[in-house]
Amino acid sequence: MSSPLPQPAAMPMTSGEQSYPFHRLMRRSHNYRWWRPIAFAGTGTGFYVALLIMVMLVVFVAMLVNPATWATDAGAGTSDETLFADAQLDMTSPLDFSMTMVSLIVMIPAVYLAYLLLGSKPVGQLFSVAGKMRWRWFGLALGTSAILFAVYFALSFGFSGLSTEDSGQLAPYDVPADPLFFAILVLLLTPLQCAAEELVFRGALMQVVGSWLKHPLFAILLPVPLFTFGHLYDVYGLLDVAAFAVAAGYLTWRTGGLEAAMAMHIINNTFLFMLGALGQIDLNEESSDGTSLIISVLFMAVLTAVLTKLADKKDIQRTAGALPPPPQLPVLQPWSAPQQMPYPNQAYWAPPVEPWQHNAQQNHPQGNYPPPPPPMLHDPNQLGPGSQPPSGSPQVGPTPGEPTHNDPQQHDQD
Repeated sequence: MSSPLPQPAAMPMTSGEQSYPFHRLMRRSHNYRWWRPIAFAGTGTGFYVALLIMVMLVVFVAMLVNPATWATDAGAGTSDETLFADAQLDMTSPLDFSMTMVSLIVMIPAVYLAYLLLGSKPVGQLFSVAGKMRWRWFGLALGTSAILFAVYFALSFGFSGLSTEDSGQLAPYDVPADPLFFAILVLLLTPLQCAAEELVFRGALMQVVGSWLKHPLFAILLPVPLFTFGHLYDVYGLLDVAAFAVAAGYLTWRTGGLEAAMAMHIINNTFLFMLGALGQIDLNEESSDGTSLIISVLFMAVLTAVLTKLADKKDIQRTAGALPPPPQLPVLQPWSAPQQMPYPNQAYWAPPVEPWQHNAQQNHPQGNYPPPPPPMLHDPNQLGPGSQPPSGSPQVGPTPGEPTHNDPQQHDQD
């Protein structure tokens, strides 16, 4: 046995907060330090670069073993020109589309592993304040976004048709060689691509910024430039993307998770790519105009308001409570030095024992103690000459006339 260390007081929370919105979840940890967000960002970047290199190596090997790669005319003098002419990204090509999507999808395991190592626990806080993906709320936001986007695109194409004075329809844009296969790729890859972008720009980056700056505007606005300039558009297109990023960031903070922003992002991109597969929009278009920007921003504001009201109606959790104090395990230590040990040969970690317990343990280590002697009712040393012990009492010592082994005369007679 040993002496338990006195229980220390519960460790106070790092920030003293009692409730944590989504952008502050990285501080909801007993071992939070100011440098952990930096280490998290660096670790996630390292994971992403490593995974991207692995994917590129796989694609490079697949292209080398593909016979179509070597089917070009080796004697053509314009082989270099042909090679660089195909270097421009073509989103109607299944190969270019898949490569673009996969290069973004690998951000999911990268940020998840980094959060698992250096983020707060549970790791599901990367998705919401509930510590998990709230699938029911995600499905509701997905259905609502799908209905509103369907109405938006229907009205857009309707007004475009009314404004066209020509009797015939405009010629369709470039259509993928196999529209059905391209549509399958869209349905399989687009949700993962959108989830990856939301995990990074509205999940990880918002929590990194929010761990240092408490006001939600910093966490919503500071990641916007990184998300915006990752798209190759003109100024109107970039402003449109920035408006989308602000709306997604606000929804993430307002609903306490990524589900609403993720649903809005998935429906938007899926509709755009499916319309591109049908040749109704140009997937390689990089320019826009002011009218399209205003209409898009107004629709994004309406969609954000609808999803916010729906979250309030469904009482979606917005914050997470403070963590309970960590359990304090008893720490074993030797008895304190000022306490005098009653027996020098006693082990230093053993508690003190009473003398009668110590003697009993030394004489009978197995615990088979002899029965105690019967109580002595009369002291024979106090008997006078010729007196006899009382009847019924046990006789102590030899009776008169009985020889004893200690009598030398008796030994001589024997």
